[in-house]
Amino acid sequence: MAHINVKPLDRNQAITCEKEAIAQVIVNQRWSKTWDWKGIPFGRSMDARRTIDSAIKAKDYGAFQAKQRRGYWIVELATP
Repeated sequence: MAHINVKPLDRNQAITCEKEAIAQVIVNQRWSKTWDWKGIPFGRSMDARRTIDSAIKAKDYGAFQAKQRRGYWIVELATP
């Protein structure tokens, strides 16, 4: 699955919940070209890229899900 690692822009801040992590992607407009695409066939990745970019343009928080890791969050497309 395509994902992006999200850390706070300021070292003195912390991302405390899933909604804040997703907001970092949408507000800072982290387009699909900056995401990690390892192990995904090219045809499938193009559909996912369109979905990601259109969700960011529409500011659709429900299109993404976030998981907390040690020191950062992983944001990826929500599974239907």
